[in-house]
Amino acid sequence: MENIRIQTTQNVRIDQELATLGDRTLAYLIDTLIMVVWFLVMFEFRDSFGSVYEQESQILWLFVLLLPMALYHLLFEVLANGQSVGKMVMKIRVIRTDGAQPTLGNFLIRWLMRIVEFTVFRGLALLAFLIIGKGQRLGDLFAGTTVIRTRRRLTLQDTVIKEVDNSYIPSYPQARNLTHRDVEVIKEALVFGQKNKNYLILAEAFVKVQELLGLEDKSIPHIQFLETVVKDFNYYRAKELWETE
Repeated sequence: MENIRIQTTQNVRIDQELATLGDRTLAYLIDTLIMVVWFLVMFEFRDSFGSVYEQESQILWLFVLLLPMALYHLLFEVLANGQSVGKMVMKIRVIRTDGAQPTLGNFLIRWLMRIVEFTVFRGLALLAFLIIGKGQRLGDLFAGTTVIRTRRRLTLQDTVIKEVDNSYIPSYPQARNLTHRDVEVIKEALVFGQKNKNYLILAEAFVKVQELLGLEDKSIPHIQFLETVVKDFNYYRAKELWETE
């Protein structure tokens, strides 16, 4: 599988698995099926908009029929975090290639280019996807986006870190100054790095956390250090709760 490297706002780089051509094609077919069903349903209710011979009623029917179909991808991607129904089913999602959250502008560019790629020049999206690489069609290239395979959100239970009790002796008092978001990123790096044997991300997380804590001990193994920092953070947070009870 082809990957793309995303750098987070915490300056930790994470490799994300790109959606394959098959993923995107099936998602497209699912979305197309939904629009076909919508068309058939609206056709059945055509008479509800008035006589088929009345121009006003036909304009209203076409408006109600075509507007949702035209805006389907734009609205879903904006409101559903980069996912249409087809993308949800295939567990893929639109992201920005710089790691930031896609904006309305990014989604709008993808949507406008979709008109060109899928309507005006049929087959252009496929050709562009094969030529450009990086999981991008033309709309992605101009919008600065790509499509990745999603994974379920990582939790503490996904890691090798265990709960700590009040007998635990922390190694790094500086860990108390970390934020929950800092530790979440550390845990994600731990799980992702070990699961995918991506030792580069573990090394980068190690360096970043050492900088955050003001440490210069490079001798400790990366995984052991990161796990200890998370344990220490959990210990100090738990201690705060114990002291307030």
